[in-house]
Amino acid sequence: MQKQIKTITSVAALGIGLAACSGGNPSYGPIHINPTPTPPAVVSYTQIERLSRPAIKEVFERFVDHQTSNAVEPYNDPTLKSSIVAVEDTLRPPNAALGSDYGKLIAAVVYPDEYAVDLSQTSQSFLGYEVAKNFGGRNPNEDVVAVELGVLFGNTLGKLGLQPEDGEENNCLSAENVAQLPSQATTGTFPYLAKPH
Repeated sequence: MQKQIKTITSVAALGIGLAACSGGNPSYGPIHINPTPTPPAVVSYTQIERLSRPAIKEVFERFVDHQTSNAVEPYNDPTLKSSIVAVEDTLRPPNAALGSDYGKLIAAVVYPDEYAVDLSQTSQSFLGYEVAKNFGGRNPNEDVVAVELGVLFGNTLGKLGLQPEDGEENNCLSAENVAQLPSQATTGTFPYLAKPH
């Protein structure tokens, strides 16, 4: 595409130059440009890691299953979704009296292992598309592991009104208690990420 744009620019400049030299004589005729670009060559790649939601895979998936999930599409993972439900149901069993089923809900919120975004929205937060109906995605300054631990082991889903409060939070696991260093903060200029350190 870049080559074609350069060619179009060169041909257009040549046409303007010829028209100027001819004193405006249209005898050179119109310049025809082929509007159909040459398709780019197919680029193949090998996916070696898939970690859109870092704490989810590390908490729920058995290590021996990582290679399998790394090699498949995020929405076609044969191990992760069932692992989420099984582990969470062991930690916080479904409670019919409360109407809570954390395993099923968490699997619905954090699976598949990809960032979902709503381009029609302007406000943003991690897991925002899934739970708050905003843009979603991930801001470089967001502590996504802390958010995920709050969802998995804390009362984040209860606070959001997505699940009844069950009193089964695990305060030892629901926060990572690691502060961001000032050197890791983003900047106000492109590319916005902290300088390597």
